[in-house]
Amino acid sequence: MILGWSGAAARCVVPLCLVLVAAAACTRAEAQPRPAAAEEAAKPFRWPAATEGGACLLLDFDVVEQVIGTSFDVAAKGQANETYSCVLQRAGAGAPDLTLAVSGTNADPGVFASTVVPKGSAPVAQLGIQAYAMAVPAAGGSGPGVEVGWLSGDNRLLVLRYWSAPRKPVDPGTLTPKMILLAQKVNAIGE
Repeated sequence: MILGWSGAAARCVVPLCLVLVAAAACTRAEAQPRPAAAEEAAKPFRWPAATEGGACLLLDFDVVEQVIGTSFDVAAKGQANETYSCVLQRAGAGAPDLTLAVSGTNADPGVFASTVVPKGSAPVAQLGIQAYAMAVPAAGGSGPGVEVGWLSGDNRLLVLRYWSAPRKPVDPGTLTPKMILLAQKVNAIGE
């Protein structure tokens, strides 16, 4: 007999104590989350931009972030006549945003240079048949940005534009080479 208890009582109390100790240990372990689980919870899931279809097929959130340094998590496609577009933004925010517009065209380099290329833009080498880049001023609740446009080798006109957040304006001089690199990546996917 253990401390005056009968054998049956001791056989019930000992397993009950073991269950309570195990439950207390599990509660303490759950109270301190693993670092990996905390990191995963901080980064929300995002569907790939390409799941939107249209011009979004040419954009990838991770590639955009690696090249220009801005993270986006929502994509939306659009279409007006034969022009397809895609806008990348952060959930719940209007700016910054990245827009890609794609149109089929019969324009040759001469027509592109005379009717599409904006005044004040700079020519860009190693992008499509002919290309330009330019800083765009703040407008419509967005900060300044950069636009890169090009005539691709497969008869398409593409325009990639980044607008910064009004409270965090970008330096177009710093962003332009990054946007040109992103445009080259988009062009390589599309051709």
